[in-house]
Amino acid sequence: MKVKRATTYALHATMYMVRHVTQLPVTVETIARAEQIPPQYLAKILPQLARAGFLKAGAGRKKGYVFARDPEEISLLELLETVEGRSIFGDCFMGHNGCPGVSAGCRMYAVWRESVGGLTDYLAQTSLAAAAWNHPDHRFDELDRGK
Repeated sequence: MKVKRATTYALHATMYMVRHVTQLPVTVETIARAEQIPPQYLAKILPQLARAGFLKAGAGRKKGYVFARDPEEISLLELLETVEGRSIFGDCFMGHNGCPGVSAGCRMYAVWRESVGGLTDYLAQTSLAAAAWNHPDHRFDELDRGK
């Protein structure tokens, strides 16, 4: 399974927003600079997240983005599938040569469905907020490394 670059950027941008929630609204340029995302690419992703109801675009002097929903209520699965535009685990990775990708007579499909079922459940139960605060590069307890 491989996700689009836009999905990765969306995750990084929204996790940045979670970690800097007291500084919202935040602009595309600020997130792009902080997360090293091309601003022109991010400028296409954030409106998509706003149309999906995750974010709201500020107007007037408060330009930038804020959360439209509490990040504790946004699951990683929901965010991933919104940007991907499809179920990220729907198709069997073995499907080829006209294989219909169904379980009848295919042990690999059964293994695939069982595996992704667990991962899907985990992503559905993990909130954006939990992911942002548990991201290894952003743990506050790691600031004291080397002391």
